[in-house]
Amino acid sequence: MTTIAQIPAHSRDLLERPLLMTLSTQLNDGSAQLTPVWFNYDGTYIYFNSEKDRLKHRILRQRPQVSLIILDPDDRARWLAVRGRVIEMVDDVDWVHINALTQRYMGVPTFGAPPDEKRVRFKIQPEHVTAVEKYAPAPAH
Repeated sequence: MTTIAQIPAHSRDLLERPLLMTLSTQLNDGSAQLTPVWFNYDGTYIYFNSEKDRLKHRILRQRPQVSLIILDPDDRARWLAVRGRVIEMVDDVDWVHINALTQRYMGVPTFGAPPDEKRVRFKIQPEHVTAVEKYAPAPAH
């Protein structure tokens, strides 16, 4: 059984703020497929959402390993990288999750896609965490 990596307290704000997460999956040819995604964090797991049967959904059914990075827009020397795996893919019935993400990121209650679009909520288990806070010199004015 894989151990769940903990996010250091000094970096949790990067998961709690509505920042974009860049998600990396691996294509069949071994190259990386990168996608910026909305996400949320429950204190242990990281969740994101996608249209059902999109490329990342098809990839993750075969290879659940992911890497992600979140950059602090207020400090260019601060970032959080996580390697882990998707341990759950659940149909987002009635768009409960994507609507919550839309509220978090856009301040509106409803996601704007066609009503017949099928969505999936993905649950990531962090397995390795790198939290970087470098003391970079202040920019010259």
